[in-house]
Amino acid sequence: MESKYTVNFTQEKIHPTAFIHEKATLYGDITMGEYASIWPGTVLRADMNAFVLGKYVNIQDNSTIHSDSKRGVTIGDYTLVGHNTMIHGCTIGRACLIGIGSIILDDAEIGDGAMITAGCMVRGGVKIPPRAMVTPDGSKIKIFENKARTALTVAGSLEYVALAERMKRGIWGPFTPEEEADFYARAKEIVKSFMQ
Repeated sequence: MESKYTVNFTQEKIHPTAFIHEKATLYGDITMGEYASIWPGTVLRADMNAFVLGKYVNIQDNSTIHSDSKRGVTIGDYTLVGHNTMIHGCTIGRACLIGIGSIILDDAEIGDGAMITAGCMVRGGVKIPPRAMVTPDGSKIKIFENKARTALTVAGSLEYVALAERMKRGIWGPFTPEEEADFYARAKEIVKSFMQ
């Protein structure tokens, strides 16, 4: 049976260079900056509040972003959100890694350049310092200040811009060592420009 509901988002708020995979699902008030990308199986449901994704942000496969009426979701430039993550009503800074399978809950704040490694749960209201590395520790997390490898995160975001372009053209396969080195060199310059 065909749905009687129109499923859509505000196209005017999506930068023309942004990539949204045909198997991603977006609803509501969503802003995406230049070269941001949304990958297969991902759901962004901005039905109760606005989402703002900065430039070069990527939201990888099967991730979910939602919020409630009290708060939206903001994700800063060059942030890399790994597969199978859950992001709910929080603020994530620039050049952050949100590792595979991580959960970030209401009113959490992730500082610029932080790395939330795979499988972490950042509970509501928790504030992660800029450039901290966070690891899971049973039902808790450990925070290691100034241990994040932010340039690697930014390099990953640059890779995802290239992956989006390749996907549109049906090109598959690994990056060359030269391409990887270029992503990392560019990432170091980007980090220098805003992570002083």
